[in-house]
Amino acid sequence: PSPTSILTTTPTPPKEPVAAKTGVFVGRDSFHQGSGSATLYRLPDESIVLRLENFSVTNGPDLHVLLTVGGNPAQSIDLAALKGNRGDQNYPIPADIAVDDYDSVLIYCKPFHVVFATAKLQ
Repeated sequence: PSPTSILTTTPTPPKEPVAAKTGVFVGRDSFHQGSGSATLYRLPDESIVLRLENFSVTNGPDLHVLLTVGGNPAQSIDLAALKGNRGDQNYPIPADIAVDDYDSVLIYCKPFHVVFATAKLQ
């Protein structure tokens, strides 16, 4: 009998971005409108990015993209100032953020503390 060899392999990282969570934007009210999708992608280098696609939101002053717990701005990570109120855009997630702890993305007006649009992530 010959000795048995055991092969060990390390998981190969994906060669393409993999969607981890996604949601669809809805406006807060008849004035504050939002549409499009928000998706958290795990990239081949293991980094995570939030991608807004087919995105549109009512324009406003000092809008920011927040990753939140329960849609609560007080329990959030401010990813960045909104790059534009229309179009596809990416926001890198800091490496020390456990994205599984967060379940929604807000477009938030910082000076007036107003939510313009929310996407619940699943």
